[in-house]
Amino acid sequence: MLFEKTAYLDDFPINIRIAKVSEYPIHYHQDIEFIYVLRGEIWLKNGYCDYLLKDGDIFTNSGHEVHSLTATDQDNVVAIIQVSNRFFTQYFPTLNKACYRTYVNKDLYLKLDNLRKMLLQILVDYVKKSFNYKSACTYRMVEVIRYLNENFNLFAFEDQVVVNFKNDNPVTVERISRIITYIYENYASRITLDDLADMEHLSTFYLSHLIREYTGMNFREFLSFARVEMSEIDLLETDKKISAVARDAGFSTTSYYENSFTKWFKLTPEEHRAKYLPLILSPYREAKLEQLSMNVAVNLIRHCLSAVSGRENSPQAVGQLQLNVDIDLGKEAIRQIDHSLEATITMDDFAVMDCDLFKTLEDLSVKVVNIAVSKKDEAEDLARKLSEKGFITQIVPQSGLKLSSAYGYDSIAAFFHVFKEHFLSNDEYIAFRLRDPGDEGIILKGCPSCLTSNILHKPSYYAYRFLGGLKGDLLYWSKYYCVVRSAHNGQPVYLLMVCNTSDDIDRLCSRNASVYETNDVIHDFKDEMNLDFNLKLTPGQYQVIKYSLSSKNTIFEYMAQLDFPERNNLPDNWLKLLCTQPYANVHLDDVDSEMNLNFEIRGAGIQLAIIQKRRRLNE
Repeated sequence: MLFEKTAYLDDFPINIRIAKVSEYPIHYHQDIEFIYVLRGEIWLKNGYCDYLLKDGDIFTNSGHEVHSLTATDQDNVVAIIQVSNRFFTQYFPTLNKACYRTYVNKDLYLKLDNLRKMLLQILVDYVKKSFNYKSACTYRMVEVIRYLNENFNLFAFEDQVVVNFKNDNPVTVERISRIITYIYENYASRITLDDLADMEHLSTFYLSHLIREYTGMNFREFLSFARVEMSEIDLLETDKKISAVARDAGFSTTSYYENSFTKWFKLTPEEHRAKYLPLILSPYREAKLEQLSMNVAVNLIRHCLSAVSGRENSPQAVGQLQLNVDIDLGKEAIRQIDHSLEATITMDDFAVMDCDLFKTLEDLSVKVVNIAVSKKDEAEDLARKLSEKGFITQIVPQSGLKLSSAYGYDSIAAFFHVFKEHFLSNDEYIAFRLRDPGDEGIILKGCPSCLTSNILHKPSYYAYRFLGGLKGDLLYWSKYYCVVRSAHNGQPVYLLMVCNTSDDIDRLCSRNASVYETNDVIHDFKDEMNLDFNLKLTPGQYQVIKYSLSSKNTIFEYMAQLDFPERNNLPDNWLKLLCTQPYANVHLDDVDSEMNLNFEIRGAGIQLAIIQKRRRLNE
């Protein structure tokens, strides 16, 4: 069938293929499509035009344009990016009327370079399956469409070749855009120059001059072109007589249609139908594509991105760390990781948290619970309840609690501090205080606890939760990452964690910096980390769960946005809806022999991936 329906995932309004293309037969679709040649060259037939697209060329098909791709004798790699008009019209209501042209004049080369960078970044995010990549690609595509609207949303003709429209006058651009849109929306109806002149409140003489000057054709020629172009779908998709195709396209006579069609397509309508009908996309003539593997695609896209971007000077230098690490999951362990958690609570904690106290301790995989009290007998009932739930319980004097204070404990810095202090320690038990003491209306106190007084999770909560649940063989350890081999239900489980931090952030939990200084230290760290792990795995399907925690989704950051109020002014039930937990992303990966896993962090943050092979039903 000539019409190709594009299938999108429910939560991802973009369809991307990166492939070597032998042939993509004649078809059309309703959505916008980018054809980006990453390597080599390829023939594109779009309407009456044949374009030889070369390395770096981008062609934008605005929908309802009949086109095909055919390989030359040179190798090629093409990125085909389709976007859902239905989804993106919520951002751009006139998207369906757009007529983008990125086959550019030389004076627009720099603008095209910017478009290249934007599309390549989408491809990088997509191919790497970076954390939260679907949202990242979607938001980037919004910026791409906005950029297209500003720079590429009109076309003109040079020697009967459709090229990008050249004009810097916004009034003229808007006027020509309205005229072209009106003609294409009403091409099958009777349209006169008088109609357009009335619509634009211009004289017919001035309007005629305007159209010729900025499109390269007079009004009648342009109208005939639009009708001929739109008639190609009817010509190839139906068995209508030529006279009926001519009439439905708005031509007054069949001969007028035939002459106009031949002018542009260099064939009569009958000849065009006979030549191209056998070349239409169908079950008998399918697209011949060879999609690239992740590793090959990533390397090629990076090469393209490097070629068009380079390093840009910035007022503030941003460090960029890029590593490619080969992981041998069968290697001998460096050491065993097997920590247990020892939490200290108070009777005030129980009074505030009630039964949530038990669930919180269970979620953290706490083994030992110390109840700090001033009088031993007041905790006996709570101690009994905790013992019944399987906790080793001890009653300790409250006077032994340390009350050190540093606002780093309320921030992302606490995760790094806790993890680095305890992960490689020989201590069987990792001791910590569960909840900040004191007034629940004061959110940030700088106490080394993992919950605020009103039971909001600090970043350190997730550090302790990770440490309490992690048991296994440490395979790799460095300043930036660690790899642990564990097991669940008899199946190997692999955990990879990556940290991006600085020495200044690490010191925030060991000195009494103000909330404002703490905030400045965290926000001033803008270094970027990009790690690619290559994991040798047995063939099969693997589930990958990635968690990401950054400074942005912490209670400290929320309070910073409110300029660190002395007291909380938000109702407690609304405050607890603030998201302080790591973002999660889940996907399946079919592995032949190797999995490529990418971690990309900008600024202070942690990412954790858990990888496990899926069991077959008969296993």
